[in-house]
Amino acid sequence: MGQPTPVMSSDQARTTKMRRGVLFASSLGNFVEWFDFTLYGYTASVIALTFFPPGNKTAALLGTFAVYGVAFIARPLGAVVFGRIGDRRGRRSSLSLSIILMGAATAVMGILPGWSSAGVLAPVLLLGCRLVQGFSAGGEYTGALTFTVEHAPDNRRALYMGLVGSSTMLGAVGATGVALVFRSAFGDRFAVDGWRWMFVLAGVVALVGLVVRLRVDESPVFEEMRERAAKVPARPFRELVRGHWRTLLVLFVYFAVLGLLTHMFLGYLPTYLSEAIGMPAGTVLALTTAANLVSLPVALTLCVLADRHGRRIQIRLGAIAAVVLIVPAYLLIATGGLAAVVTALLAFVFAVSLLQMGALSVLELYPTSVRFSGMALPYNLAYAVFGGTAPLVSELLVDGTGALIAPAIYASVVALIALPVLLKGIPETKGTSLRA
Repeated sequence: MGQPTPVMSSDQARTTKMRRGVLFASSLGNFVEWFDFTLYGYTASVIALTFFPPGNKTAALLGTFAVYGVAFIARPLGAVVFGRIGDRRGRRSSLSLSIILMGAATAVMGILPGWSSAGVLAPVLLLGCRLVQGFSAGGEYTGALTFTVEHAPDNRRALYMGLVGSSTMLGAVGATGVALVFRSAFGDRFAVDGWRWMFVLAGVVALVGLVVRLRVDESPVFEEMRERAAKVPARPFRELVRGHWRTLLVLFVYFAVLGLLTHMFLGYLPTYLSEAIGMPAGTVLALTTAANLVSLPVALTLCVLADRHGRRIQIRLGAIAAVVLIVPAYLLIATGGLAAVVTALLAFVFAVSLLQMGALSVLELYPTSVRFSGMALPYNLAYAVFGGTAPLVSELLVDGTGALIAPAIYASVVALIALPVLLKGIPETKGTSLRA
């Protein structure tokens, strides 16, 4: 006879249910953030026509990407504010505030007046919404990972992180899917007002995310620290900078490479494929959606391996991939062949998926008292400098040099400079305790 199936106690069942709820709540907010940001990238051409003066398509597109990049300037401020809230008041409080701000700013973007009716006020209002988005994003992704990993079983932290991290790609997939549906449904009117409803829809999803987040428990690791009142820092940001500055520098370098590759992939490649090599918009959306879908099983498989064998090997492989794969990927894209473009997109997926494991090592490096801030600050500073500017710098390089390969050379040089830090600066953190 076979062994009887173990029966969970009521406490175990409640813990399992709560962990699933935390995964869903964290993933939904992260989904909204990346849905919003990816929508902007996929509708860049339409936004340029709507909010900037007509007559100079290149200038309008550069203005659109400049607004995309400027929003990232607000992210470090958001990291400080939401990090302070998360480390002093709780992870759930910070995440609830960030998701509602993100959703509200995105919904308002859908109803803003364009250049034809508001003139120069139109891009100013667009910039205001993007700054609010950037500010709220300063606490969203890093907070969601912190909250989830602190709920996770010790031997499954990488998988839990991967499930939340996958919601970034799901957000991108959702954005491309919605864009395809709305382009088909609205036809020629998509560029007039059809695109606006996508942004309003994102605001509704954010409201649902807020409700879900308010229904889950605070992180048990944070609650344990709060019970030891003396351990809660009055000024977590000051403690972080004074006590962990070397770690902050290493992580800034790591996130610089990850942010640059991620936003070249999500924020610039769709426009590059359509504007630089003339690929139809529908084909671009279909290909990038497929690439994002492929990234999900790849990333989750790597997370399972990280729980078993450690995180460091994947970070090192990702760093090497960032140096050696990006230029060949752009050379393949420049051929314009469908098979070549697919291969190039898969190269991006591979490099980014490997590098993402470093985010877990970030969380496991810090004590609970500064974990939220310690993740948020270097992440958002690096994304402000390298991630948010990736589409603008890429467009400027192509426009200024006439070389389609220029953005790839830029990314490869940054990755090469960072390579020694990524190979040696991030230690193995598998098996470390979060209760500190």
